[in-house]
Amino acid sequence: MMYDVIGIENPLIDLMAQVPEQFLRQWKLEKNRMMLIDQARHGELLQALDGVPIHAEPGGSCANTILGVAQLGGRTAYCGKVGGDEYGRVYMDKLKQAGVASFVRAGDKLTGSTVILVTPDAQRTMNTFLGACQELSASDIPLDALKQSRRLYITGYLWDTDGQKEAALLALRTAKAEGISVAMSLSDPFCVNRHRGDFENILKTYADLVFANREEALAQTGTDSTHEALRVLRGWCQRVVITLGGSGAIIADGDQTCFVDPNSVPAVDTTGAGDAFAAGFLYGLATDAGLYQCGRLGNYFASRVIQQMGPRLSGDVRALLAPMLSDPRK
Repeated sequence: MMYDVIGIENPLIDLMAQVPEQFLRQWKLEKNRMMLIDQARHGELLQALDGVPIHAEPGGSCANTILGVAQLGGRTAYCGKVGGDEYGRVYMDKLKQAGVASFVRAGDKLTGSTVILVTPDAQRTMNTFLGACQELSASDIPLDALKQSRRLYITGYLWDTDGQKEAALLALRTAKAEGISVAMSLSDPFCVNRHRGDFENILKTYADLVFANREEALAQTGTDSTHEALRVLRGWCQRVVITLGGSGAIIADGDQTCFVDPNSVPAVDTTGAGDAFAAGFLYGLATDAGLYQCGRLGNYFASRVIQQMGPRLSGDVRALLAPMLSDPRK
């Protein structure tokens, strides 16, 4: 196979700013959520942040994971839609520099971006203007590249527009027909609440691996306990990963279940923590690591990311994660 993982989702420029809790109250924002906003609201938020340092970085949940897998040494590809503007050009250049095979196309709208507000407790509140991401359609899916991939990775964010949903379903049907493994991230509790029925169908019909944090897992299954959510999800697909923030993660594969202890570190910004966990886990699968080791690598990667501003590590990531990559427990 040419690619270990191919990802399809929303290429977004992340615009990160540290703000006090009062800023969220002033703008009536619910903390630790992703909200879809229009271009006018996007402009208003940026205007309100005038004078506040903003860290800009190509992002988007799926892209963060795909770039993370590439940083670890995996062979990856990525598909999405950007605008024909400077942000779009920067985005495609960054993918190329990272060694990710880019199947990103340029559309007519502005490149999408997310205003990420980080409060003193390191929690992030995301305000996403989809822009050109909404133009992704079935004709943009690189079917030849998909057929040369070991795994397809998608997120629930693709279900917020009809065109994106159609594109995702084509990719899922193709993966199933070609015997390609599918991993899905549930993305966000609000996203789950909008598309719970569709997500259940995907997990039952196409996916063999699902990533969810505890809140997403409870929302998707309609349960009130992690134990019960795990029971329901493992009845829908073979592998289930429920991340528990600072409390570690629970992983199930068929009849096997394991708990991965947390890496207790001081958090600066939790943006990208779940994406980094997924990257470490998927890279572990690509190298035939055992279930527990995949979880430990994901946890360790996430713990390094949250100690900095931004969704990805910079520098020599393999060197930074060397203690875990060289762990003999495969």
